[in-house]
Amino acid sequence: MKNKTGTLMIQGTASDAGKSLFVTALCRIFARKGLKTVPFKAWNMSLNSYITKKGREIGIAQALQARAAFREVTVDMQPILVKAMGDGQCQIIINGQVDQRVNYQKKKNDYLRIYERAIKDSLKRLRQENDLIIIEGAGSPAEINRTTPDFANMFTAEIYNSPVLLISSIEKGGCLASLVGTLKLLSPAHKKLIKGLIINKFRGDFDLLKPAVDFLENYTKKEVLGVLPYLKDLNLPEEDSASLKLDNNIYNKNNDNDCIKIAVIKLPHISNFSDFNSLKMEANLKLEYVASNKNLLNFDLIIIPGTKTTTKDLKFLKQSGLAAEIKKADQAGIVIIGICGGFQMLGQKLIDRHGTEGNIKEIEGLGLLDIKTEFLKEKTTHQVKVKLNSNQQLKNGLPDFNSQEIMRGYEIHMGQTEYLNQTQELFRIIERSDRKVNFKDGAVNQAGNCFGTYLHGLFDNDNFRSAVLKNLRNKHSIKSGQNKYNYQKEIEKNIDRLADMVAENIDTDKLLNLSRR
Repeated sequence: MKNKTGTLMIQGTASDAGKSLFVTALCRIFARKGLKTVPFKAWNMSLNSYITKKGREIGIAQALQARAAFREVTVDMQPILVKAMGDGQCQIIINGQVDQRVNYQKKKNDYLRIYERAIKDSLKRLRQENDLIIIEGAGSPAEINRTTPDFANMFTAEIYNSPVLLISSIEKGGCLASLVGTLKLLSPAHKKLIKGLIINKFRGDFDLLKPAVDFLENYTKKEVLGVLPYLKDLNLPEEDSASLKLDNNIYNKNNDNDCIKIAVIKLPHISNFSDFNSLKMEANLKLEYVASNKNLLNFDLIIIPGTKTTTKDLKFLKQSGLAAEIKKADQAGIVIIGICGGFQMLGQKLIDRHGTEGNIKEIEGLGLLDIKTEFLKEKTTHQVKVKLNSNQQLKNGLPDFNSQEIMRGYEIHMGQTEYLNQTQELFRIIERSDRKVNFKDGAVNQAGNCFGTYLHGLFDNDNFRSAVLKNLRNKHSIKSGQNKYNYQKEIEKNIDRLADMVAENIDTDKLLNLSRR
């Protein structure tokens, strides 16, 4: 079908091949050229999500790509989002709103027509309003079990006969075999849509790689359009656990005795771990994901993150021994912060009469905050503005923070939390989805060392993050200095750095011409 709007699709040989960041780079490159550019991903399975201004939920990678293109995030950029809950259960989000919790394999066929309509409608609207659409695939297009149809990949490419670039990471080895194997498994029609190959994360001398590139082009009859070098210390939000490094992320410029040590509890169904990207960019700080029973008394801050299955992951904490270690840390006065599901876990009790989270109808919490949470069928999704609640407990925990400062974040939860015994809230929500409101959020204990919130993006607020870290340095007599930085400016710098690298190693004018064929 002939169209004025260009489309270019990026597919990969596997998850974590570099599709998301490549699309991010292309969005920035073509937006710089003055083209009205927009990202699109038809279908995705991810636990890292973002809320649009209208309160709709999409994957966080598409939010970053929209930012790279200087565009407001809209739900049309990702019409289908699937959030795995374990045991074959998924939460399906269509056009940014929860449809229902289903056994994905049993109900998959029921959704084929719904998916198809949502994808085509979103793509049609984007074509009417933009010069160029950069489309991201998911996983690999050659997964035999996903070909009937593979909404995320070739189904989307075929809608407008979009040219496809196939990208593969050489970092872990097997790149050439992956490219050749993927092409071999594609049908002739789908193979014809592949217009070029991209080798990603290359380290070393290109002259040593050139014989392999020549072989690849001769064997596949596909041009290698670019070899992208490995880009060190690229601090951008990551999409899913395929890219979550579990080898004790260390961002430590001094020795362990002279830096802040943070433990993020690696829950089995951890979600929105992008919440910690701003912490990883701090100087003189060690951040470690803790996935098994470990003495937590050596850490200065413990964070219990969000999760898609709060009750199941709370059960994991108890069975693994981590719950007991968290309680010991609280008794020792170590600062503990719970975000979303982590906040709910800190309470006295969690109730799930509707089976929203799974089969556990009721479970005792960690008992560190005097709250209880009941899970509802409806999901709360908003961009919000909040102020810190001014009280003595928080003055103990955050003595230097200005309680009048307005902070931003977003809510994604299906729980409603009740405050017990005059428990103090952490924040006052003053705006939800551009509407003025006055609601409580979060809670804090009497000592001021344990608090929780539903607010994602909490640490992206520079002054709040700085106040927490300054308090930890003072509390533990850590002498290493804190280099204050603007998180949003750093994200912009990293997007530009990524785009510059891609522009230097690929003929982007050739890609633009491809998109318009």
